[in-house]
Amino acid sequence: MVKFWKSKEEKEIERKVRMRKAKMALKQYINNLENLKRKIFLQGKEAAKLGDEALLKRSAMKYLALEERIKQAKRLLLLMEEAEIQRELVKVSANFIQFSKDIVESIAEGPGAEDVAKMQVEFEKAMTKVEGLDEALSTMLDLTSESILTGEFDAESLEETASLFEASASSDLEPKTRLKQIEDMMRG
Repeated sequence: MVKFWKSKEEKEIERKVRMRKAKMALKQYINNLENLKRKIFLQGKEAAKLGDEALLKRSAMKYLALEERIKQAKRLLLLMEEAEIQRELVKVSANFIQFSKDIVESIAEGPGAEDVAKMQVEFEKAMTKVEGLDEALSTMLDLTSESILTGEFDAESLEETASLFEASASSDLEPKTRLKQIEDMMRG
């Protein structure tokens, strides 16, 4: 029997498998770059011992370029993990909103019909917003993991991914002063 469409659960399982594969491929890429960086450093040291300034400069340039690639790959890995956390937050919020909606419906006999209708509209708006954010994050994670698995990511796609994620993240989740404190803790 051939299935023409997949359930939401099947799609989520496939997404998680792709994400896990993409993260493993990215980690392997980072490890390979780290190994190359060590080799180039040793090559540069040897060039310095031999007094070959041209080879030393080329080695230093390669080393610097590899450092930048490693930094970009690590940033992409962090962005992917951040997006996964954001999706979990969205799911938790959706569950809470649904729970709140169920509670309001169960005690609907108390307040007037007009109050219940207003609350219902607000719950529906909140659920629509949560579902839209979840879909945006899912799409971004799918595109990112697919580009990693096919080997089609570079500095430009990394920047696009970062801007996509930053656009989908809500700025009102955390007060700015607390955000600054957390950033300072991470620095210190």
